[in-house]
Amino acid sequence: MMNNVKHLYFVVLFLSTTICLAQESSKFKDNLSFRGYLKYMQTLGFASESELAVDNLIHNRLNFGYDLGKGHRIVTELRNRIFYGASVSSIPNYGKLINEYDGVLPFEFLIVGNSNVVMSTIIDRAYYQYSSEKTQLRLGRQRINWGINTTWNPNDVFNSYNIYDFDYEEREGADAIRFSYFPTYMSSIDVAYKFTGDWKTDIFSAMYKFNTMNYDFQFLAGKFQEKISVGTGWAGSIKSIGFKGELTVFKPYENNGEATNTSFSTSFDYSLKNGTYLMTSYLFNSSGTNLVSDSVNDVFEVPNAEYLMPAKHNAMGTVSYMFSPIFTGSLMTVYSFGVNSLSLAPTTTFSIMNNLDLDVIGQFFWQEFSTSSFKNIGNGIYWRFKWSF
Repeated sequence: MMNNVKHLYFVVLFLSTTICLAQESSKFKDNLSFRGYLKYMQTLGFASESELAVDNLIHNRLNFGYDLGKGHRIVTELRNRIFYGASVSSIPNYGKLINEYDGVLPFEFLIVGNSNVVMSTIIDRAYYQYSSEKTQLRLGRQRINWGINTTWNPNDVFNSYNIYDFDYEEREGADAIRFSYFPTYMSSIDVAYKFTGDWKTDIFSAMYKFNTMNYDFQFLAGKFQEKISVGTGWAGSIKSIGFKGELTVFKPYENNGEATNTSFSTSFDYSLKNGTYLMTSYLFNSSGTNLVSDSVNDVFEVPNAEYLMPAKHNAMGTVSYMFSPIFTGSLMTVYSFGVNSLSLAPTTTFSIMNNLDLDVIGQFFWQEFSTSSFKNIGNGIYWRFKWSF
């Protein structure tokens, strides 16, 4: 029954969108916003002792917004993806795995799912918004981004993301209700509740944000699943060096023997006169491990604010440079102490035309094991065309 409801919703959405785009009213066109992109990406995966595995992804995004007037707005954004290649043919239930979503609204549609091809549509934004001079209300699937640090975000209790997932720029949405109040131009109060279908895993939090001494500060507190969360964050500069940080403490509200966890991150960034950008960041994760393991650290898991990396201590360094107006290069390095793991992620971007880019991205991983020395555990080379419209 639920699958029929999902399919019915998809048909209604498609027909509604088609009707909307067919309208000739100039008022309708003025109030409608539409943008998106189409991407093709091929992945070449390999390890030092394995054969080359090739995956392919066609990825289309459609973003619709419509202003109803007097501060009312509705937004629908969706991603359509087609997968084929080694992962689809070798991983059981691959379609089900990539179609899983942390939400309660029935907005995930597995159109085709077999060992040859997977076709999926996920609506990751679908909300109603009301805005006035000092308030804003959002209801539905939305992105709630409370992170302030450049990379790791312990304050982002609603929508944590994986730093290695470069192909999902928009990040996941949350099925939530959010209310914002703006007492002054430089301050705000946010209250949000994320629904998961189970009170034990629901998230509720409030945040106060303000600016003083040329720094943005924020303080937040609430319920994070079965814990009380209290945190703070800041963003400013020390002379010409950017300085950001976040801290959140997660304490069980029931005496079940579980430890209180602390997640802390900070970063410094600086731009040289020749256009080179430098950034370094550190993450402390008290729930992480500090020991060499017998298993591979799964850095590709979708994290949460309490557990952003498998290791307790992590450091990142990034350098990027614009070689020309159409060619940019960067290198990200992540090292996890204790577990002794290292990753390198070089990226090059070519702007072929104003709305057409070619990216070539590498991800290379090494790790030490208790039964063997430091060795390469996996690599990926990605090339991607992106046409924006």
